[in-house]
Amino acid sequence: MLEVLTDPNGFFKRKSNEETEFKTPLAIILIMAIVGAITAVVVVQQMMGALPEEAATFAGIGAVVGAIFAVIGTFIMWGVYGAIFYVISILFKGEGSFKRVMEFISYGFIPSIISSIVSAIYTSRAYSNIDFSNPELIQDALLSDPTLRIAGIVGILFMLWSANIWIFALVHSRGLSVKNAAITVGVPVLLYIIYTIYQLKILGA
Repeated sequence: MLEVLTDPNGFFKRKSNEETEFKTPLAIILIMAIVGAITAVVVVQQMMGALPEEAATFAGIGAVVGAIFAVIGTFIMWGVYGAIFYVISILFKGEGSFKRVMEFISYGFIPSIISSIVSAIYTSRAYSNIDFSNPELIQDALLSDPTLRIAGIVGILFMLWSANIWIFALVHSRGLSVKNAAITVGVPVLLYIIYTIYQLKILGA
Protein backbone atom coordinates (compact mmCIF):
# COMPACT_ATOMS: atom_id res chain seq x y z
CA MET A 1 0.00 0.00 0.00
CA LEU A 2 2.96 2.34 0.55
CA GLU A 3 3.36 2.31 -3.23
CA VAL A 4 0.49 4.79 -3.45
CA LEU A 5 2.68 7.39 -1.70
CA THR A 6 5.53 7.14 -4.18
CA ASP A 7 3.94 5.85 -7.39
CA PRO A 8 0.19 6.57 -7.32
CA ASN A 9 -0.13 6.13 -11.09
CA GLY A 10 1.24 2.60 -10.99
CA PHE A 11 -0.68 1.77 -7.82
CA PHE A 12 -4.10 2.77 -9.19
CA LYS A 13 -3.38 1.25 -12.59
CA ARG A 14 -2.94 -2.07 -10.83
CA LYS A 15 -5.91 -1.53 -8.50
CA SER A 16 -8.21 -0.71 -11.44
CA ASN A 17 -7.90 -4.33 -12.54
CA GLU A 18 -9.13 -5.56 -9.16
CA GLU A 19 -12.63 -5.69 -7.69
CA THR A 20 -13.84 -2.71 -5.69
CA GLU A 21 -13.25 -3.25 -1.97
CA PHE A 22 -13.84 -1.04 1.05
CA LYS A 23 -12.00 -2.88 3.81
CA THR A 24 -8.76 -0.94 3.32
CA PRO A 25 -10.42 2.44 2.58
CA LEU A 26 -12.54 2.20 5.73
CA ALA A 27 -9.42 1.34 7.76
CA ILE A 28 -7.61 4.40 6.38
CA ILE A 29 -10.48 6.77 7.16
CA LEU A 30 -11.00 5.20 10.60
CA ILE A 31 -7.33 5.70 11.51
CA MET A 32 -7.56 9.32 10.39
CA ALA A 33 -10.76 9.76 12.45
CA ILE A 34 -9.12 8.26 15.54
CA VAL A 35 -6.12 10.59 15.22
CA GLY A 36 -8.52 13.54 14.97
CA ALA A 37 -10.45 12.35 18.00
CA ILE A 38 -7.28 11.96 20.06
CA THR A 39 -6.19 15.46 19.05
CA ALA A 40 -9.51 16.89 20.18
CA VAL A 41 -9.27 15.14 23.55
CA VAL A 42 -5.65 16.23 24.13
CA VAL A 43 -6.43 19.87 23.38
CA VAL A 44 -9.47 19.90 25.67
CA GLN A 45 -7.52 18.19 28.47
CA GLN A 46 -4.90 20.92 28.28
CA MET A 47 -7.65 23.51 28.59
CA MET A 48 -9.11 21.66 31.58
CA GLY A 49 -5.88 22.01 33.54
CA ALA A 50 -6.28 25.78 33.67
CA LEU A 51 -10.01 25.84 34.37
CA PRO A 52 -11.86 25.84 37.71
CA GLU A 53 -13.01 22.40 38.87
CA GLU A 54 -16.66 23.13 38.04
CA ALA A 55 -15.83 24.19 34.49
CA ALA A 56 -13.44 21.26 34.04
CA THR A 57 -16.34 18.84 34.45
CA PHE A 58 -18.13 20.37 31.49
CA ALA A 59 -14.87 20.46 29.56
CA GLY A 60 -14.59 16.70 30.05
CA ILE A 61 -17.98 16.27 28.42
CA GLY A 62 -16.80 18.60 25.67
CA ALA A 63 -13.80 16.35 25.05
CA VAL A 64 -16.06 13.35 24.50
CA VAL A 65 -18.38 15.31 22.23
CA GLY A 66 -15.40 16.73 20.32
CA ALA A 67 -13.99 13.24 19.80
CA ILE A 68 -17.32 11.94 18.51
CA PHE A 69 -17.71 14.84 16.09
CA ALA A 70 -14.10 14.38 14.92
CA VAL A 71 -14.86 10.77 13.97
CA ILE A 72 -18.18 11.58 12.28
CA GLY A 73 -16.71 14.64 10.56
CA THR A 74 -13.87 12.62 9.04
CA PHE A 75 -16.25 10.20 7.37
CA ILE A 76 -18.42 13.08 6.17
CA MET A 77 -15.32 14.79 4.73
CA TRP A 78 -14.47 11.61 2.81
CA GLY A 79 -17.95 11.61 1.30
CA VAL A 80 -17.88 15.32 0.50
CA TYR A 81 -14.53 15.10 -1.28
CA GLY A 82 -15.72 12.06 -3.22
CA ALA A 83 -18.93 13.83 -4.26
CA ILE A 84 -17.10 17.00 -5.32
CA PHE A 85 -14.55 15.08 -7.38
CA TYR A 86 -17.28 12.96 -8.96
CA VAL A 87 -19.48 15.93 -9.88
CA ILE A 88 -16.65 18.02 -11.31
CA SER A 89 -15.35 15.05 -13.30
CA ILE A 90 -18.75 14.82 -15.00
CA LEU A 91 -17.84 18.06 -16.79
CA PHE A 92 -14.90 16.21 -18.35
CA LYS A 93 -17.11 13.26 -19.33
CA GLY A 94 -15.64 11.04 -16.66
CA GLU A 95 -16.73 7.42 -16.63
CA GLY A 96 -16.63 5.13 -13.64
CA SER A 97 -18.71 4.42 -10.56
CA PHE A 98 -18.96 6.63 -7.49
CA LYS A 99 -18.01 3.59 -5.39
CA ARG A 100 -14.73 3.28 -7.25
CA VAL A 101 -14.05 7.00 -6.77
CA MET A 102 -14.68 6.67 -3.02
CA GLU A 103 -12.43 3.64 -2.83
CA PHE A 104 -9.54 5.25 -4.68
CA ILE A 105 -9.61 8.70 -3.08
CA SER A 106 -9.46 7.15 0.39
CA TYR A 107 -5.79 6.40 -0.26
CA GLY A 108 -5.22 10.12 -0.73
CA PHE A 109 -5.97 10.64 2.96
CA ILE A 110 -2.90 8.68 4.05
CA PRO A 111 -0.71 11.83 3.99
CA SER A 112 -3.44 13.54 6.03
CA ILE A 113 -2.94 10.95 8.78
CA ILE A 114 0.72 11.91 8.98
CA SER A 115 -0.19 15.60 8.77
CA SER A 116 -2.76 15.25 11.57
CA ILE A 117 -0.19 13.68 13.87
CA VAL A 118 2.38 16.41 13.16
CA SER A 119 -0.26 19.15 13.51
CA ALA A 120 -1.49 17.61 16.76
CA ILE A 121 2.02 17.83 18.20
CA TYR A 122 2.39 21.50 17.23
CA THR A 123 -1.15 22.38 18.32
CA SER A 124 -0.67 20.62 21.64
CA ARG A 125 2.57 22.54 22.16
CA ALA A 126 0.86 25.84 21.38
CA TYR A 127 -2.08 25.20 23.68
CA SER A 128 0.19 24.08 26.52
CA ASN A 129 1.57 27.63 26.70
CA ILE A 130 -1.84 29.29 27.00
CA ASP A 131 -3.48 30.31 30.25
CA PHE A 132 -7.12 29.43 29.61
CA SER A 133 -8.13 30.84 32.98
CA ASN A 134 -7.69 34.31 31.51
CA PRO A 135 -9.94 34.60 28.41
CA GLU A 136 -8.61 38.06 27.56
CA LEU A 137 -5.11 36.69 26.95
CA ILE A 138 -6.09 33.58 24.94
CA GLN A 139 -6.34 35.34 21.57
CA ASP A 140 -3.08 37.24 22.07
CA ALA A 141 -1.31 34.00 23.05
CA LEU A 142 -2.58 32.21 19.95
CA LEU A 143 -1.58 35.07 17.65
CA SER A 144 1.92 35.29 19.08
CA ASP A 145 2.69 31.55 19.01
CA PRO A 146 4.50 30.49 15.78
CA THR A 147 3.74 26.79 16.26
CA LEU A 148 0.20 27.15 14.93
CA ARG A 149 1.55 28.79 11.77
CA ILE A 150 4.00 25.92 11.37
CA ALA A 151 1.12 23.46 11.72
CA GLY A 152 -0.75 25.32 8.97
CA ILE A 153 2.22 25.21 6.61
CA VAL A 154 2.66 21.49 7.28
CA GLY A 155 -1.02 21.00 6.49
CA ILE A 156 -0.62 22.71 3.10
CA LEU A 157 2.39 20.60 2.16
CA PHE A 158 0.66 17.35 3.02
CA MET A 159 -2.51 18.48 1.23
CA LEU A 160 -0.44 18.90 -1.94
CA TRP A 161 0.83 15.36 -1.45
CA SER A 162 -2.76 14.15 -1.11
CA ALA A 163 -3.72 16.10 -4.23
CA ASN A 164 -1.08 14.29 -6.25
CA ILE A 165 -2.53 10.95 -5.15
CA TRP A 166 -6.10 12.08 -5.88
CA ILE A 167 -5.16 13.14 -9.41
CA PHE A 168 -4.13 9.62 -10.35
CA ALA A 169 -7.03 8.19 -8.35
CA LEU A 170 -9.38 10.04 -10.72
CA VAL A 171 -7.33 9.19 -13.80
CA HIS A 172 -7.96 5.51 -13.12
CA SER A 173 -11.40 5.63 -11.45
CA ARG A 174 -13.06 8.08 -13.86
CA GLY A 175 -10.95 7.68 -17.00
CA LEU A 176 -9.77 11.29 -17.01
CA SER A 177 -6.62 12.70 -18.54
CA VAL A 178 -4.00 13.85 -16.06
CA LYS A 179 -4.77 17.46 -16.97
CA ASN A 180 -8.51 17.13 -16.39
CA ALA A 181 -7.97 15.14 -13.21
CA ALA A 182 -5.64 17.89 -11.96
CA ILE A 183 -8.32 20.51 -12.63
CA THR A 184 -10.93 18.39 -10.86
CA VAL A 185 -8.78 17.95 -7.80
CA GLY A 186 -7.42 21.49 -7.94
CA VAL A 187 -10.77 23.17 -7.25
CA PRO A 188 -11.34 21.97 -3.65
CA VAL A 189 -7.62 21.78 -2.87
CA LEU A 190 -7.07 25.38 -3.99
CA LEU A 191 -9.96 26.53 -1.81
CA TYR A 192 -8.43 24.70 1.15
CA ILE A 193 -5.03 26.31 0.56
CA ILE A 194 -6.53 29.79 0.18
CA TYR A 195 -8.46 29.37 3.42
CA THR A 196 -5.38 28.07 5.26
CA ILE A 197 -3.21 30.94 3.99
CA TYR A 198 -5.90 33.37 5.13
CA GLN A 199 -5.81 31.82 8.60
CA LEU A 200 -2.02 32.01 8.64
CA LYS A 201 -2.17 35.70 7.76
CA ILE A 202 -4.54 36.26 10.67
CA LEU A 203 -2.16 34.47 13.02
CA GLY A 204 0.74 36.45 11.65
CA ALA A 205 -1.03 39.79 11.91
